[in-house]
Amino acid sequence: MSNHSDERTTATAHLWAARGLVMLNIALPIDLLVRILLLKQEPRQWLDIGLIWMAAMVCAGIGMTASGVAPYGGKGWKMWPIIPLIVVVNTVVLARIGMVPTLTDVVASVVSATAGLSLVIVILRGIYSRWERRTLGRVPREE
Repeated sequence: MSNHSDERTTATAHLWAARGLVMLNIALPIDLLVRILLLKQEPRQWLDIGLIWMAAMVCAGIGMTASGVAPYGGKGWKMWPIIPLIVVVNTVVLARIGMVPTLTDVVASVVSATAGLSLVIVILRGIYSRWERRTLGRVPREE
C-alpha cells in the first residue's frame, strides 16, 4: 500500500470523515432520545454522550467554517426562522422528562435556547468573515 497522498486519497478521506460525522449526528441523538424518553434515565447517566455529541458538532462546525466553508451553505438567513422550532422542540422534550416544571422555567428555557442558537449563528458567521478577510482580502461581500 502506498503512503503517498494526493487529491484523490485526501478527497476519499474527507468523504469518509463526513460520512462518519453524519452517522455520529444521527446515532447519538437517537440514543439520547431513547435514554431520555423510553428508559427514563437520569441526566448524569447520559451526559457523557451529550457532551461527546456537542464537542463533535462544535469541532466540525468551527473547523469547516474556519476553513472557508460558508455556514449553512451561505444561506444563514434561512436558519433564523428555524430557531423558534428548535426552541419549542427542546422545551417540549424538557417538559416531557420533567426538567421544566414551572412556567418560569419554560420561559427561561425558551429565552436561553433562542439566545444560544442565535449566538452560534453569529459566531460562525464571524469566523467565516474572518476567513474571507484573511484569504480573499478586503473585498466587499456579494450578498
